Amino acid sequence: MIHKDPEEEQQKYVEKQIREAREGEYPEHKEISAAENGSMVNDMEDLRQLGEDMEDMATGSEDRKRGLQSDPEQ
Repeated sequence: MIHKDPEEEQQKYVEKQIREAREGEYPEHKEISAAENGSMVNDMEDLRQLGEDMEDMATGSEDRKRGLQSDPEQ
């Protein structure tokens, strides 16, 4: 399998997200007063979207196989 460099992959990912947002793939933003501060998701719609986003992400071992390094420990 041929891999793109990390910057190119990131650019393609961002372009995909922008395209999908324009096509109505993502839910509308909530008003700040309706959002729950400190929570990753505010409702089931957010939870579904987070799950889809996480499915698209590579695992740490997949990234290492491609020569990428994790961020330093916090």
